Amino acid sequence: MFVLETSPGTEQQIGLIRARDLKEGDRAGVIGYARSVYLLQALTEDRQALARALQQAGTRISIGAHFQAVPRATVDLSGALRQAFHEFGDAGSEERKRAVVVLVANEDPTLGGNLDSLETLARASRARIFAVAITGVSGRSYSFPVMTAQFLNQLAKDSGGRVFRGGWDLKSILAAARKP
Repeated sequence: MFVLETSPGTEQQIGLIRARDLKEGDRAGVIGYARSVYLLQALTEDRQALARALQQAGTRISIGAHFQAVPRATVDLSGALRQAFHEFGDAGSEERKRAVVVLVANEDPTLGGNLDSLETLARASRARIFAVAITGVSGRSYSFPVMTAQFLNQLAKDSGGRVFRGGWDLKSILAAARKP
């Protein structure tokens, strides 16, 4: 499941995720989040549907004649992770490897308070978390989401996943997710 922050400026990083990088038989879905959470694509093997959802996640529509700098936002990563774990559902009889790939550029001040329940959901869904902390976004230099990255690192480590900082590519993340 791809959990993608869709705040302004994350388009380039979302663009690095391509449906064609998945292997035959892989299922994936897309959850977008900023201040709210929305399911763009439920788990599917349909590469075209997945590509459309990824394109939708990476598209911004601007209205108005003037560009205004967007202040550093807070996001609902906690809600997005909760949604991702629920998307795996009770299909526990399947022995598929489950991974949540997270892109994050901004802080979620509620993540620390939700850590225990998110760890429980990750264990119940048997999903590993692989997170990418985005620092340079579309020519802007966002500060590193320090607290969110620390909590994500804990969730990732406890789930058997990891956090990627700086350079990353989807093929490396998927290779790590496929390992036992």
